[in-house]
Amino acid sequence: MGIDHDTTHHDTDPQGTVYQPVDEATLVEIVSFIWPILFGNEIEPGPAAPIEHCLSASISIGGSWTATLVVTLDADLAARSAASLLDLDVADLHEEVLRDAVGEIANVVGGNVKGLLDDNGESTLSLPVVARSDQTIAGGHVTIRTGFDVGGSPMVWELYERVAAPRIG
Repeated sequence: MGIDHDTTHHDTDPQGTVYQPVDEATLVEIVSFIWPILFGNEIEPGPAAPIEHCLSASISIGGSWTATLVVTLDADLAARSAASLLDLDVADLHEEVLRDAVGEIANVVGGNVKGLLDDNGESTLSLPVVARSDQTIAGGHVTIRTGFDVGGSPMVWELYERVAAPRIG
């Protein structure tokens, strides 16, 4: 199974600036494709409801289109995923390793979203920012919010599209 890049759409303004190169179906496809490769288990669509005890990671894409992708995982799912990714027991995880693993999840999916941009490789991908809470991105608005059920634990992905500041002069 591969990712069908033809499911994206490209809206442009009169100057040719690309906006929203990924829609919800494409993000779901990317996450559903990558998750079993990284962790060996399938995921199912689930609610995109707030998660109380969680870890989240955000990663920003810059260039012709700017956005921030945020993944929020139930704390138990974050620990199980980190242990699986790093081949450790959950009891052996410490905070730095847990944060690195959650950041890597955002990084892998963010890299695939960045790969959808038709900008001759000029876009950039930031380092992940990981928190023990959900994240709201200042200067952006949610254009995609989708949820998954991973073995009974919730995971939510959000895409915040950046709002460009008006030009002066």
